[in-house]
Amino acid sequence: MSAMQIDRLLDTIVKQGASDLHISVGRPPTIRLHGKLRSLATKVVDSEDAMALMKSITPEKNQQELAEHGGTDYGFAFGEAARFRASVFMPRSSSSAAISRWCFV
Repeated sequence: MSAMQIDRLLDTIVKQGASDLHISVGRPPTIRLHGKLRSLATKVVDSEDAMALMKSITPEKNQQELAEHGGTDYGFAFGEAARFRASVFMPRSSSSAAISRWCFV
């Protein structure tokens, strides 16, 4: 995967039955599967990847909240496959996110 794509990462969660996706700069995307964290076989997330992934799923009002307060929480649907709750925060000048699958459809 040359450029990070949130749809591919979310699809991985759904297909594997994982509960969480963790995105942090300097590490590959990580899923929680059966209670254990597992790094995905992708490139390491850089600052540009993290920002692009965050912007692709974060509503404008939440992006504003992130900029003003350093964090935001919201829910979103991934088509008909699942609904997720996202917590996005900015530690040390780069964004990180934890995305949890909260409603199986």
